[in-house]
Amino acid sequence: MPLRQREPLLWLTVVLLAVTGFWWAGRSREPRPAPGRTVISWYVITSPLRDLYTAEVAAFEKLHPGTEVRIFWVPGSEYNVKLKTLAAAHQLPDLFFSGDVWLSYLRPFSRDLTPLVQRDAAEFGLDDYFPAIRRAMQLDGKDYILPEYLNLSLLYYNRRMFAAAGLSEPAADWTWDDLVRAGQALTREGKDGSPPVWGCSRVEGWWGEWLIYVRQAGGKAFSPDGRRCLLDSPAAITGLKFYLEKSSRYHLSAPAGFEPLNGFVNQRVAMIVGGHVNYWLNYNQTPGLDWDVQLLPAGPASRSGGELAIAGYSISRESRHPEEAWALAKFLTRPEAIAAIVARGSLSVRRSVAEAALRQPGPRANPHNLAAAYRQFEFGEPIPHHPNYVEIMFLVVQPEIDRMLLGELSPAEAGRRAAAAANAFLDTFGSAAP
Repeated sequence: MPLRQREPLLWLTVVLLAVTGFWWAGRSREPRPAPGRTVISWYVITSPLRDLYTAEVAAFEKLHPGTEVRIFWVPGSEYNVKLKTLAAAHQLPDLFFSGDVWLSYLRPFSRDLTPLVQRDAAEFGLDDYFPAIRRAMQLDGKDYILPEYLNLSLLYYNRRMFAAAGLSEPAADWTWDDLVRAGQALTREGKDGSPPVWGCSRVEGWWGEWLIYVRQAGGKAFSPDGRRCLLDSPAAITGLKFYLEKSSRYHLSAPAGFEPLNGFVNQRVAMIVGGHVNYWLNYNQTPGLDWDVQLLPAGPASRSGGELAIAGYSISRESRHPEEAWALAKFLTRPEAIAAIVARGSLSVRRSVAEAALRQPGPRANPHNLAAAYRQFEFGEPIPHHPNYVEIMFLVVQPEIDRMLLGELSPAEAGRRAAAAANAFLDTFGSAAP
């Protein structure tokens, strides 16, 4: 075959190797399983829980001598891209860490766990999951994730800074107005070369904070069916306006681009709206950081609107060993395993583990107001389910929000431009359901 005719074939070979090489190249060098043993693969994010997961696998293999688990550790910054690449190449591992933010995209590649969940509901304690968690593990009434972890938007605050300013700590009935008043009282201008201290951080570059305000003002990012972006509604624009005015009008947050690096840990900001539960371990390892949580302040329309997100374990639709992978998923999410994760600083997806944590007598690591975190469940909302949600929000919507923060657009202009661009993208799907 002439070289020119072989070029397309050569390029196709290169692409296929690039797609699958990092997965299969590693596997080809692994030893073959012992006779009579089944090997299942587990794809997981590298995290501070690595030692715990390694011990869990050893315990699982001891209970299931016929099964060998091979773990593939992936840095968090690379996980989503690699997972999607493996899915597109039909090379997903048997078990993989997934979340509701990826669920719509990965549904064609994920096994419907509903028959397994219903069959083993009593064994693994389906009723032990909080109702909000139970709803989050489903899509269109079918189960695709066995939850291990959750994130919940909360109000985080520095207790020492509140005390130094002579302020009462945030209360459960706070509103946006209370947040502004306290934030302004906590803000200090930098003097004599010292850096400024801000009353409240402002999360920039993604939807983690501004979507809270949009929802609490009565707006939505998308219609219930996911076909239309609604950020041009008056309610949504009200939420975007408050997000902007935290710095431009009220001066309790740093101007765009000047948010202090690790401001809460370095005690350069006194409050966070939203936050991440997986930062608790880091907070509690920071000397001198005395922090706590409270319900999110209520907006003009509702207290609801903060994120309630879950993550856990899904099984590849093409797995040759679904029963073994399911057994591992159940083992990793049993109450004792969840309790071990919660003990390192987290919230529990299981009611029994949460109740045990709330009953613990005597001092414990922050947050002290753990009850408020679990009460926030009733006000949490999942992100919209759409297979292209992440791409739309990051690549289409977020640039307009960023321009608003830089003063290039008003909140109304940003909302209209974001909605128009997102809807133009959604129109490319035609009549196909998202």
